[in-house]
Formats: sequence, C-alpha cells, structure tokens
Amino acid sequence: MKTRERILATAQRLFNESGTAAFSTNHIADAMGISPGNLYYHFRNKEAIIRALFEQQFARWDELYTLPDDRLPTLADLQQLVRATFVMSWDYRFMYRELIVLLRRDEQLQRRWVAIRARGFAGFRELVDLFVAADVLRAPADPTAVTRLAELCWLISEFWLASVEVSGEAVDAAQMERGIALMLQVLDPFIISQTV
Repeated sequence: MKTRERILATAQRLFNESGTAAFSTNHIADAMGISPGNLYYHFRNKEAIIRALFEQQFARWDELYTLPDDRLPTLADLQQLVRATFVMSWDYRFMYRELIVLLRRDEQLQRRWVAIRARGFAGFRELVDLFVAADVLRAPADPTAVTRLAELCWLISEFWLASVEVSGEAVDAAQMERGIALMLQVLDPFIISQTV
C-alpha cells in the first residue's frame, strides 16, 4: 500500500474509533510511524484528509450502486444494496456521526456533499425505475411518492448512526442490522415479491 493510501486508512481507523477532533495530522503521522513532513507531502492538513476520505466513499458508492447489465435486478439485489449501504456507513462511520459538523466546518466539502447527494437522489429514481421494470417493486401511484421514499431512505442512511448515538446506545455492528431492518421496512410496502 502506498503512503497516501496508508495515511487514509490510518486516519479512517482513528477517526472511526474516536472522531476527527481527537486526532491531528501529527497523531496520524505518529500512528503510522512516519514524519509529519512525509504526511504533509501528501495532504496539506486534516481537512484535506477528510475530503479525500469522502471522495473515497463517493467512489465506492458509484461501484456499489452499479447493477449487473446482463440481467434484470432481483429482490436479492435490492436487499444487497440496502445491506451494502449500511456496511459502507459502518466503514466510514465517523462521517455519519459528525456529518453536520464536518460540513459546516468545510465549505468546499459541503458543496461537494450537496452535489453528490443531488446525484444520489437522481440515481435513486433510476434504481426504483429498474426495480419496477423488473417487477421487484410496484410503482407508486403518486409520482411524488418516489421523492418521499428517497428522502426517507436518505434520512435513515445518513442519520441512523447519529440517532443511535444520541439515544445513548452503543454504536456497533448490531445497530447497523437494526438500520438495515428499518430501511427494508420502509421499502416493504413497495416490494412485490417476498421471495429471494
């Protein structure tokens, strides 16, 4: 693994463990056993590292939400997308636990998040259309229902971890299973087939 990737992996681990405020670039360099100068060669500051981790997640989203083009999507594909969404949330949990603070603190990151989020909403509509065409989901009678469904799914995926944390519960993998179940419950009225 190259130094830049090691920096990102180390920062992601540390941020996930204790949050971004607990670690400076010097802490990250120390955890890696490299000099701060070596870290600064790759990233000017902690905000640049955080932005790079967001971009890493955005790239993973693009991979995640690409369905096979040689067949129609299935209910299993839908369930896998929901599960993978929460796996990704867990992998980048510091982002979701600190999202509002991180976006308020970095205007560049905030603009990028809004753009990616808008693209994600458009992609959600496309995904729903694909699953409707494959007879996995029923089309909502009201076209605005797709927008509301997208908003509900987005709210759950973006703020589930924060909701767990403010409730005083442990933020762990078991809570992610609850989030998956909640998302599937929201989708359930639109699912045609209950068999995988």
